[in-house]
Amino acid sequence: MNENLSSTAYFTFLLGDVTYAVEVTTVKEVLPYEKITPVPRTAEYMKGVINIRGTVVTVIDFRVLFGIDIKPVKKDTSIIVAEIQQDDGSNMMLGFIADSVNGVGPLEKEPSATGTNTQFVKMLGKDGDNLVLVLDLNKILGEVEKRLNS
Repeated sequence: MNENLSSTAYFTFLLGDVTYAVEVTTVKEVLPYEKITPVPRTAEYMKGVINIRGTVVTVIDFRVLFGIDIKPVKKDTSIIVAEIQQDDGSNMMLGFIADSVNGVGPLEKEPSATGTNTQFVKMLGKDGDNLVLVLDLNKILGEVEKRLNS
């Protein structure tokens, strides 16, 4: 019997045919895709920065970070802006690109598959018949910072 995670709401989005999720409490807003200002000499997955009401936010392309085929921007492409609490207690705003957004709701916890690369995955969830990869934004942020400092 699978554990129902109804006490936590998740924000789901698509990259290709795969559904991903983050805890809804981290999502601050969803923006239509807009021009991203590239920053020279950064990692390929660092698409650049955007200005949101005077705050500069770094935008990451999870497709590149996760090794997923790159696809052109479409009308449903969005930038999800999340606020992540760092180890030192401070908060960091981070944007990431999604092919489309699904919505908010509870997930049912699924047992993790063995042999699967779960570096950035906190857990597997299920929304109806659809498997959902719940991302660990703190691990992603940690990996991005590690790569930037190397």
